[in-house]
Amino acid sequence: MKYQIKEFEKNILYYETAKRQLETYITAINNEFEVIEDYNPINHITTRIKSIESIVGKLKRKNLTISLKNAEKLTDIVGARIIVDFIENIYEIINKIKANKNIEIVEERDYITKPKVSGYRAYHLIVLIPVSIDGINKDIYCEIQIRTIAMDFWATNEHKLNYKTNNHDLVYQKKWQETAKKVWDLDKSMNELFLEKKKNNIKHDKNRLNIELSFLKSIDKFGKLKRLGDTSG
Repeated sequence: MKYQIKEFEKNILYYETAKRQLETYITAINNEFEVIEDYNPINHITTRIKSIESIVGKLKRKNLTISLKNAEKLTDIVGARIIVDFIENIYEIINKIKANKNIEIVEERDYITKPKVSGYRAYHLIVLIPVSIDGINKDIYCEIQIRTIAMDFWATNEHKLNYKTNNHDLVYQKKWQETAKKVWDLDKSMNELFLEKKKNNIKHDKNRLNIELSFLKSIDKFGKLKRLGDTSG
């Protein structure tokens, strides 16, 4: 057992490196939106690495032998949670992640269109991040969860009150499902407002561009008339 724990401790360096690389990629997406799109859909980001105790506990719950080989099969030792403002932003972030050639997407779990029985909604990506340490290359599994602020509010409170409890009371579960629906309805309403504003901004930008083009054409026309007048004189 002590030998396995020591091996886990050595391997943590790979997970720490993968976490830092993932943070760098997400920060790059953040910066890209700010510079190119002139707005930022990401509200905040959190990252974490499971403790050795948590890794061992998960292997035991899965009835797997406690070994480095089995631990490396776990897909959520490294985790990132991206919290965005609106539902639309979730898909914008997913597209940016998919466009990153350094990230290999292994699995997608769409809990937005197909929420869990509890009412939980989010979009999960299981990805592989390549890491090289001392000449040894490994592809490290990472889990990325993308939620709106509203989804995160519900999920955080549900986890706080229900994690590792055995409350299977149907009435209690029904209440959580009802609150999840209320949160979802609010999310959809806010997303409609966001899309409406986005549409209006596009119209405004188009009108401003047309005005600028008209102005430039007027200057060009004035210049041609002036040159014509100078020539006539």
